Amino acid sequence: MDQLRDGISAAPRFTLMGRAVQLLETMSLMMKRTLIATGAVLALAAPALAQTPASTGMTLEQFQAKNGDKMFARLDTNKDGKISSDEFSAMRRQNAEVDAKADKAGKRGQRMFARFDADKDGALSRTEANAVMAMRFKRMDANNDGVLTLEELSAKGGGPKVGI
Repeated sequence: MDQLRDGISAAPRFTLMGRAVQLLETMSLMMKRTLIATGAVLALAAPALAQTPASTGMTLEQFQAKNGDKMFARLDTNKDGKISSDEFSAMRRQNAEVDAKADKAGKRGQRMFARFDADKDGALSRTEANAVMAMRFKRMDANNDGVLTLEELSAKGGGPKVGI
């Protein structure tokens, strides 16, 4: 056998180097497969990762659904499915008794009702009331993201502003 200077014959050295090369090629192949698998997982997960976290709050539709029934139950005293001018005025008078500006509240209530009564039939339908709630929702949605958070619901006057 051919002796090299470190005392190891040439034939075993090439076998040892061959195994080392084979091991490196195997490890390289495993790394490539791992990177490809990782890339595939990330590609599939990207849409889920890109989504914004679920917002905690109330959308306009939820706001209208939740508060519309409450408002009608409270204001539609004769239960005919509409809020008449008299029913609206009764609510405003009740609020005016608590309000320090009671004289202005009655006239303001009539102007508000006239503005809210879009079809001018003398009563607020559920559709018209939803439009009123949409205006209120927009005013309360401070950051204009289409969702009312708990902070936005309780921002003005310390309590939630719901209904009319």
